[in-house]
Amino acid sequence: MAFNSSGQIHTRCPFHNDNSPSFSIREDGVFVCGSPKCGIRGSFAYFYKLMEHIESWAQVYKDLRLTNVTPDLEELFAEKKGETKKYWVSDFPQPPMIEPIRSIKYLVDRGLGPDIVSRYHLWYGVGGMSAGITISDSIVAPVYDLNEAYVTFQVRYLAPSAPQRWKMPSGSAAQTILYGGWLVGPTSKHLWIVEGASDVWKLSSFGAQAVGLFTSKASASQLNRIRDLCICHSLQPVVCLDGDARFVKDGKEIDLGLKVANELAAFGLDAHLIHLDKTEDPGSLAYDRFQELTETLS
Repeated sequence: MAFNSSGQIHTRCPFHNDNSPSFSIREDGVFVCGSPKCGIRGSFAYFYKLMEHIESWAQVYKDLRLTNVTPDLEELFAEKKGETKKYWVSDFPQPPMIEPIRSIKYLVDRGLGPDIVSRYHLWYGVGGMSAGITISDSIVAPVYDLNEAYVTFQVRYLAPSAPQRWKMPSGSAAQTILYGGWLVGPTSKHLWIVEGASDVWKLSSFGAQAVGLFTSKASASQLNRIRDLCICHSLQPVVCLDGDARFVKDGKEIDLGLKVANELAAFGLDAHLIHLDKTEDPGSLAYDRFQELTETLS
């Protein structure tokens, strides 16, 4: 079987019962299954580990004589060869639609003070429409890329009657960036991977470094960025999703945190997985509970 003109091989996926070719692997070993039944992806090291049924990553690196694995999945998922995906940059709301945050019960109840408001440039949404969404009675949070360039914003509605709690402009870069990633540096040993902005705020108030996925799943772009941050700053990723990210469906246990940890392993990252209780989430942790969790880290 030979590589095509695009430098890829398309064939049936070896990891599920694939009736039609949905598996692609590039010349540099980066692979992906495009089937919604599977969706596995990663580096050649991960491919080798699975195909040879090897348990130890150390054995994989010894066999392949590798010291580092840094695949770039961006181009593989691009619409055209050599082109990365594009996204809209949404204008940030301006006064009088927003005003400085003085005291908001939501933040006070979670022990989040002016330092968090300042660090993440949070505003209070007074009212009006911006980028197609209502920002009335909300916390408005700008979102930057890893270079600290503004990309989009997210709102957290405060009214109990709000039909949804979080919202972001359509067409934004939610699944290509990491919330809080622009603040990560070599200031600690760990990088916590959580779901949302409020989780990042809470862990940051405890002195931890954290990035948010905006969901319980990590995209290829986000995995790349986590890899880059961890390698650049010598950090170990700590996957800590909401407690309800582990559940039973159709008699089968689903563990979304484990899925993220396994995907990070495909990049040669030894991720530590933390399972919270069913009703817990990182944004609601008390400091004593956070300390208890950190004691499990290597």
